[in-house]
Amino acid sequence: MTKIVIIGGGFGGLRAALDLEKQYKNDANTQIFLVDKRDYYLFAPNLFEAATADDELTTIKQIKKSITLPFAEILAGKKIQFVQGECLSIDSAQKKVNLKGRSLVYDFLIFASGSESDYYDIPGAKEFGLPLKTLPDALRIRNKIEFVFQAKALDFTKKNLHFVIAGGGYTGTEAAGELKGLLDFLAWKYQYPRQKVEVAIVEAASKLVEGFDDRLSADSYNRLQELGVHVRVASRISGVDQNFIELMSGEKLAYDALIWTAGVKGTVPECEKALPLQRKNRIFVNEFLQVKDSEGIIAFGDAACVIGSDGKPVFCSAQNAIDQGKYVARIIPYLLQNKKPPLPYKNKPHGFILSLGGKWAIADYPPIYVKGFLGFAINQLAHLRYFISIIGLWRGIKWLIFQEDLYSRND
Repeated sequence: MTKIVIIGGGFGGLRAALDLEKQYKNDANTQIFLVDKRDYYLFAPNLFEAATADDELTTIKQIKKSITLPFAEILAGKKIQFVQGECLSIDSAQKKVNLKGRSLVYDFLIFASGSESDYYDIPGAKEFGLPLKTLPDALRIRNKIEFVFQAKALDFTKKNLHFVIAGGGYTGTEAAGELKGLLDFLAWKYQYPRQKVEVAIVEAASKLVEGFDDRLSADSYNRLQELGVHVRVASRISGVDQNFIELMSGEKLAYDALIWTAGVKGTVPECEKALPLQRKNRIFVNEFLQVKDSEGIIAFGDAACVIGSDGKPVFCSAQNAIDQGKYVARIIPYLLQNKKPPLPYKNKPHGFILSLGGKWAIADYPPIYVKGFLGFAINQLAHLRYFISIIGLWRGIKWLIFQEDLYSRND
């Protein structure tokens, strides 16, 4: 009996599991296990929507339904065994992975455990910053923002409220764009002067969404300016306390809520610590995504340091994780026969969509580049295409319609 164990049910891990199931569904001698510490799949691109949804317009149950799907529902009728648990250790000699309460023997172990927020050892950042990586994170941010209004509404002087986003990459820029709708609503709800509610985004690089097209960065900057967001680039944070962030320049910025989206590093379950890791906690892999000096172990996605065709680490994105999951599913049959895969992994360019508040987005699919409502429409079609790939046409359409109805309440 051949056993394939996948750790992590995000974009890449789920894709690998589904593609492997297609190959081996009629093979009684192959078992596929998908392990995740949660019992649901999280559609992470919409976390910023969940974080900025007001609790009078949406319930927690609705928010959870809009960005999660139970693995039991996705995997129903498929030859994939879901195991809820967290990897504690690996016995590579016995080819066994130990979870809390049980162990799984494997022939191939696949790590797709994703990433977590990186605080860069900045004093106070982890203690006072609010990350945006999970559903509980999104709900904490939503509750914190409303609590600020509730507390300050009793203040007769009506001092300025400061909401600061640390990090102007993909997640931070989208969150900044979406905050306006929530803040408009809460200012009305608590009768707080809207002109005294400020949003700032602080980015260490010289532009927003560093690493992407200059036009996309400039349009993001202009869009946030239109929404009233104060954009601070080339502003590296050196410290955080309960009320202020301090920049390397010595300048201090006050905040009432600090959302931390300054970067990510590989999530390292206890069992991965014995594997070769680079400084961002990403597992070193070869050109076939095999973990170096570890027979029968593969890693990809945010959990791995995958080197692209240009000799540089591949950008961590949902699209790249999905591609890598597909690639792993294709090469497993060769590896099971002790054959070298015919081709190494080769990353390919992908389009990029940045949603910036309401029904406005930038869609960059070279040579196509559009912004505004058309960009929003392309974003919805991209989401629909993905939903269809994991849950089918009609369920995918229903999920998209439910999301759009829910999130448009804050627009």
